[in-house]
Amino acid sequence: MSDTPARSLFSGMGFSALAQMAPLLTNLALTPYLIRQLGLDRFGVWSLILVFLATLTVLDGGVGASLARFHAYHGARGDREGTGRLVVGSLLVFLGLGALVTGLTALIGPAIVSVLDIPPRLAHEARQLLLVLGPLLALALASNSAIALLQANARFRGLAAVSGGSCLTYAVAVVIVVDRGQDLPLLAALTTIRYLLVTVGGFWAGARHIRIRRPLLPRPDERREFVGYASRMQLSGFTVFLNGEIDALVIAALLPVRYVGIYAAGYQAATALRSIPLYAFPPILTRMTHVFAAHGLAGAVREFHLLESRWLPATLTYGAVTTVAVGPAVVVWLGPGLALSGAVAAVLLAGYVVQVAFTGMRTCFVRTIGRPGPETRYSWCSTMVNLVLTVPLTLLFGVVGVVLATSIGIMIGSLYYVVICRRLADLRERRLPERWLRATGLAVITAGLGEFLVLRLGWHGAQALLLAGLPVLAGLGIAWSLMGRELTRGPCTPTGVPMKEETA
Repeated sequence: MSDTPARSLFSGMGFSALAQMAPLLTNLALTPYLIRQLGLDRFGVWSLILVFLATLTVLDGGVGASLARFHAYHGARGDREGTGRLVVGSLLVFLGLGALVTGLTALIGPAIVSVLDIPPRLAHEARQLLLVLGPLLALALASNSAIALLQANARFRGLAAVSGGSCLTYAVAVVIVVDRGQDLPLLAALTTIRYLLVTVGGFWAGARHIRIRRPLLPRPDERREFVGYASRMQLSGFTVFLNGEIDALVIAALLPVRYVGIYAAGYQAATALRSIPLYAFPPILTRMTHVFAAHGLAGAVREFHLLESRWLPATLTYGAVTTVAVGPAVVVWLGPGLALSGAVAAVLLAGYVVQVAFTGMRTCFVRTIGRPGPETRYSWCSTMVNLVLTVPLTLLFGVVGVVLATSIGIMIGSLYYVVICRRLADLRERRLPERWLRATGLAVITAGLGEFLVLRLGWHGAQALLLAGLPVLAGLGIAWSLMGRELTRGPCTPTGVPMKEETA
C-alpha cells in the first residue's frame, strides 16, 4: 500500500472512529446515571422508545442505507448537482415518514401502551413519548443523511467535530436537566436537539459538495437506479429489525418492561464493541467506490483482497478478546444486579464477531459495485434461522435464549455470505497469519485474567469501566506485537510480490 493512499485511508478511519465513538461513549457514560435517576422501570420505557426509533430508522425504504454509496459515486464524478438533488429528495422522504409515524402514533399509541407490561404510573409518559416519535424519526434520518454526505466526501475531520460537539452538548444537558421523577418527555426533547445539531452542523460542513439547481429532485433515471438499489437495501434492513430490535419487542411482550432495560444494557455493550471495527467502513466504502469508478470491477476485486487480508485476522482477534471481556465488564459497569445484561452481551457479541469478520469487506464490495443482492440473501438466511430457533431456545434459556437464537442465526448467515460472494466475484480468503493462533490465545488469556482481577476489586460505574478496558488493550497489544508486521505487509501475488493498492 503506497504511503499517500494509506495515510489518507488511516486518517479517515481515525476521524471516522472519533465521530462514531462519540455517541457510544455518551450512551455508556449516561446509562448508569439514567438508571439511577429514572429507576429501572422508567429506564425500560425509555429503552423501548429507542427500540421503536431504531426500528423505524431501519425501515425507511432503504434510503438511509443507500445514501453513502450514491453520495460517494456523485463525489467521485464531481457531480454536485446530483448530490444536491439527492439531499433534497431524501429530506422530503424523511419528512413524509415522520408525519406518517406521528399520525399513526396519535391513533394507536394508547393501544400500544395497553398491550405492553408497563406499570400504570408510567403509562401517561409512555403515550407522550410515542407522540414525539415521528419528529424524532424525521430528525434522526435527516442527521444520518448529513453524516452520509460527509462520509462519502471523506470529510471525516468535520464529521468528528459535528458528532463530538453534539454528543457533548447532549450529555451536559442531560446531567444538568434530568432529575429524579417524570423526565422522559424532557429526555426526548434533548435527544431531538442532539439530532438537530448533527443535521444542521453536518450539512453546513458539507455545503461545498452540494449545489442546488433545478430540477430540485432526482431525475427519472436517477430515481429508478436509486429506488432499485434502495429496495434491495430495505430487504436487508428489514432483517436488521428481525435479528435485533425484535428481540426487545419479544421481551416486552412476554416479560415486565424492566427486562427491556436489562436487555438494552447488554445489547448496548455488545453493539458498542461490534461498532469499533465498523468505524473503518465509511472511509473504506468511499475508497473502494472511487477505485471502482476509476478501474472497474477488476480494481475493486484487487482492493478487496488487499483489505481483507488485514481485516479478517485483526477483527477475529479483536472479537475473541472482547467476547471474553464483555460479560465481566458489564458487571463492573452496572453492578452485580445486572449480571444478566453481561450474559446477553457476551452471547450477542460472539455472533457479531463472526458477522463483522466475514461480512465486513464483502458488504463494502457489493455496495461499491451496486450489487446488494448477496447482502440481502445472507441477511434473510440469518433471519430465517433466528426465527426458527427463537421459540425453543427462549423456552429453554429465557432472555438469554432470545439472543442465543439471534447469535446463531447471524453466524450461519455470515458463512453463507462467504459462499455467495465467492460465486459472485471469486472473493476468497487468504490464510491467517502464521502467528495468529498463538497471538490470539495469549491476548484472550491476558484479557480474561485481567477482567477477573478487576471484578475482585468490587468497583462499579463508568470510571471502573475504563479500568476494565485496560486488560483488553493489553491483550490486543500483545497480539499486535506478535503479528503486526504480517498484517501491515498485506497479501502477495502468486509470485510472492506484495500486492499494490490501486490509485483512485
